[in-house]
Amino acid sequence: TVTHIVRDLEADGLLVRGEPERGRVGQPSIPFDLNPNGAQSIGIHIGRRSTEIVLINQVGNILAKLNTVYAYPEPTTILDFIGSSYRSLIKRKSCRPDRLMGLGVCEPGNIAGWQQLLGAPNEIRESWQSIDLSIAIERTIGVTPLFCNDASAACGAELLFGQGRHYANHLYTYIGSFIGGGLVLDGNLVIGRGGNAAAIGSLPLDPSNKDQLIDRSSLLQLEEALVSSGLDRTTLWKNPNGWSEHRGLVTNWVTNAAPGIAMAALSATALVEVDALIIDGAFPEWVKTELATAIEEASDNLNWEGVERPTLVEGTCGFHARALGGAALPLLSQFAADHQSLMK
Repeated sequence: TVTHIVRDLEADGLLVRGEPERGRVGQPSIPFDLNPNGAQSIGIHIGRRSTEIVLINQVGNILAKLNTVYAYPEPTTILDFIGSSYRSLIKRKSCRPDRLMGLGVCEPGNIAGWQQLLGAPNEIRESWQSIDLSIAIERTIGVTPLFCNDASAACGAELLFGQGRHYANHLYTYIGSFIGGGLVLDGNLVIGRGGNAAAIGSLPLDPSNKDQLIDRSSLLQLEEALVSSGLDRTTLWKNPNGWSEHRGLVTNWVTNAAPGIAMAALSATALVEVDALIIDGAFPEWVKTELATAIEEASDNLNWEGVERPTLVEGTCGFHARALGGAALPLLSQFAADHQSLMK
C-alpha cells in the first residue's frame, strides 16, 4: 500500500527519488524527498500600513514577493494591487497555475478597528465594514482564498519554517503596526474559538487604567514619535535605511516596549507553562536583537516565583512571516493530516 502511494506521489511530481542507499542487508533503500517544484502557494498579508504577496514552493522557499505601502488600508486599492500582482506572477511565469495549491490570506483581527488610532478617516472603517473580502478577492483573481488571523499565520510560519518547531509550548509575539501573538501547545497552533487566540495586544497592563499591551508595545508608538519629529509616519516602511537613520527614536521605542512584552510572557507562563517566548516583527535584525535584550532585562525585574522562566528566542521569518504563514494555509489544507492546526 505504501509503495503504491509513494509511486502515485512521485508520478504527480510531489516527491523525488534519490540515489539508492546500498551496503545494508536486503534490497537497497530508495530515499524520497519533497519535490520543491511539486507545488506552489500564494500568501497575502493585508496590513494596516502595507500589503505583501509571496509565492512559495512546496518546501517554503520564497520564489517571488511584491508589496505596496500606504498610509491607510483602503480596500479598493488593495484589491487592485492583488489583481495586478497575480497577473504579473502568471505573465512572468513565476507562478505555474497547474502547480498552484491555492491562496492564503491573513489580516489583523478586526482590521476595521483601531483606525482612529492610525489617523485614518471614517470612510476607511466604513469601507471595510461593507465588503466581503473573500468574495472580492475571488472576483479579482478567480481563486477562492483561505483566511487566518495575521499573527496566528506568522506563528504558523515560524512553527513550520523557523524556530517554533524546537519548542512544543511557546508564546509567539509579532510586532507590526499593532502587536499580536500566537500560542503553540503540544506542537499545535491554537487558533481559538473565533480565530483570535493569543490576542496579547489586548492584555491589560495596570489595574488602575485601561491601557493595553497594544498601547505600549506596538510600532504605532514609534510612528507617533516619528510624526512628532516632523517625519512622515510611513518613513520606516518606505525607506529600509530609516531604521538606522532614526536609531535614537527606535532605541527609545525598544526601551518602552520591552516591559509590557515581558509581562505578557510571565502571564502566559503562569497560565499555560510555555517553554519559550519567540520574538519577531516587521523590523530589521538589529532591532529584534535590541528588543530581545531589553525584554530579558525587563524580565529580570519581574517576580517569577512559582513558574519557570521561558527561554527567549528570536524568530527567523521577519518581515515576511505573515505572508509566508498565509501561503502555508493552502499547502496544509491539501496535505496536512489535521486541517485545524498548522503543524503536528
